[in-house]
Amino acid sequence: MKKYLAISVLLLLLHSSCKKDFLGLQDPTKISADDLYKDATGLNLAVNAAYGTLQDIYGKGSGGVGMYLFAEVPSDNSSALVSGAGLSDLEYFITAPENPNLQTMWTNIYKSIARCNAIIGRAPAISMDATLRDRYIAEAKFLRALSYFNAIRIWGGVPLVTKELTTVNDALSYARESTANVYAQIEQDLKDAETILPVTYTVSTDLGRATRGAAKAMLGKVYLTEGKYDQCKLKLGELVPKGSNPYGYDLLPKYADIFSTTNELNKEIIFAVRYTKGGFGTGSPFFNWFLPEATGSTIAKIGGASGFNTVRQDLFDAFPAADPRRDVSIGVFVGSSTAYYTKKYIDVPANAFDADNDWIVSRYADVLLMYAEAENELNGPAGAVSYVNAIRSRAYGGPANLTAAQTSTKESLRLAIETERRLELNMEGHRWFDLVRTNRAVDVMNAHFQKYQIKNGPTVVSISARNMLFPIPLREIQINPNLTQNP
Repeated sequence: MKKYLAISVLLLLLHSSCKKDFLGLQDPTKISADDLYKDATGLNLAVNAAYGTLQDIYGKGSGGVGMYLFAEVPSDNSSALVSGAGLSDLEYFITAPENPNLQTMWTNIYKSIARCNAIIGRAPAISMDATLRDRYIAEAKFLRALSYFNAIRIWGGVPLVTKELTTVNDALSYARESTANVYAQIEQDLKDAETILPVTYTVSTDLGRATRGAAKAMLGKVYLTEGKYDQCKLKLGELVPKGSNPYGYDLLPKYADIFSTTNELNKEIIFAVRYTKGGFGTGSPFFNWFLPEATGSTIAKIGGASGFNTVRQDLFDAFPAADPRRDVSIGVFVGSSTAYYTKKYIDVPANAFDADNDWIVSRYADVLLMYAEAENELNGPAGAVSYVNAIRSRAYGGPANLTAAQTSTKESLRLAIETERRLELNMEGHRWFDLVRTNRAVDVMNAHFQKYQIKNGPTVVSISARNMLFPIPLREIQINPNLTQNP
């Protein structure tokens, strides 16, 4: 799974309009949809192709856009230093519907959903080992749920397509579905997946595929996002207790080891988007994308530095000086001006935008913090504090408990967990969605804009509730009259 197969699936049948039958219109280098779903080998290729769409969604050198643009750049963690290609529009909350990054992400997400729908719809008719077939379907449901979860957090209610589409008219018949119905489908897909997916994979080529634990962790996060704290606690509770569950997740002794390219899929990683460098077209672009421009550093000599996702000073300052995670997470360039960058994606690229760093979607520390948050919302600090302290103690290499003031009330612990999530999970694609989920985005970001006098032209940036969702891409609105725009 580390090296996604380079495969294209033909979804449209090609017909010749010529009277003579000497012109072959079927590309011999491509596999038709009908041929793909004939046997177990073809179905495996289709599932691998569905995994391959995650690189498009989370970031691919040829695509120029990834989840970081929606999850970190709008937050107080990050800045898109460049103004080209509409990246900085998301930072200043002036994103127009014609912003190309919106269309690219929409297309990539629905490409993933389309491939998953084809697998889920066609696999049952394939004559093959039933257990393996059911596992492939469960993997597709996990990937479909993940794609819809990303979509609903970016745009709110979106068209809910759960079957393979064969005509343009079919595609244009869909309007935006309610958020409740989209979440219901996400929940159902993950419930179906968790009952079928294996706890672990024994074949090395299968490592990196979705597991039962990944489905449970994602379902817990969905419940937390919906404010279903009781269901979140119950689901994540299946992963939390050490020694009494089969999943084997744990915090690594050293925070830095989590992100090493020589230690991928370690016991803290629950699910990650896999990348492999070396000219295969499957390398990760984050190293080059995230370094600040014009730093003069030799570290960026292969492919240069783009400044797409540069750490803000506010994140650097949020760490207590004694917190070792700051030096592990953030590097500092000192030149004509000071520039910060994330060290979580440091690697030596084989070529430009061709590094080995995986994108971690879910890890055990996130599960512990989500569990603590749900427990605090349900019952207050008493049963939640130990999970936060476990993460802090790992970071500091010894006891590092929250203060009495931080744990005295539900409200104080809520803010402490918010801060701990920001520090622990910095630049991993959580911050903006955390702020929106907890209804803290407006207050936190407006205070941030005022503190640093961040301006769009002469005016300090300010946001309101209308900025919690991004615009539906203009092209989608233009071609589908059933779609409505966000405020």
